[in-house]
Amino acid sequence: MNNAAYDAIERLWNSTVKARALCPCTDSNAVGLTGYISPGWYQSRGATYFVNLVTPLKQEDVQELNHIGSFINRSFVISIMAVLEEHGVVPYRSDPDRSKNWGDHVQLIKWLRNRFAHGEYQYDSGKNTHVDTWNLLATLFPNRAASSPNFGIPIDSVLEPLKDGVLAYIREVT
Repeated sequence: MNNAAYDAIERLWNSTVKARALCPCTDSNAVGLTGYISPGWYQSRGATYFVNLVTPLKQEDVQELNHIGSFINRSFVISIMAVLEEHGVVPYRSDPDRSKNWGDHVQLIKWLRNRFAHGEYQYDSGKNTHVDTWNLLATLFPNRAASSPNFGIPIDSVLEPLKDGVLAYIREVT
């Protein structure tokens, strides 16, 4: 097994969880809060923070928190693919072996990196690359796909299982 790649992805994941624990997605119910604690999902993964705010949250602050969370998720996708390429698990400009277990998870990471994380956040049914990516996302995560026709990649229901699939792929092919 490629321990260097495996360990690098684990470190990326731990940093992502901690960053997201500080900037969790929220909704308009948070307007007016002067602080918050990391949600339970993050706490169960060892990331418990108390955030005290200088001023109460406004609607634009809530939007900014959600934007930061999305940025962190996209950054994780970019970083995980960079690790796979750097360590030769998926050589640069190559595709993962989709005939192997978890190969589709790695393919989705690569497509999300190339087709989503670098800027095209909104789904466009007129673009074949978007349709292919969406179809693979829907195949791997049907519950996520049913909730919204966009490239949102929640940390709990998409990123964590994707990360687990990538780690399983590393164990299988290296």
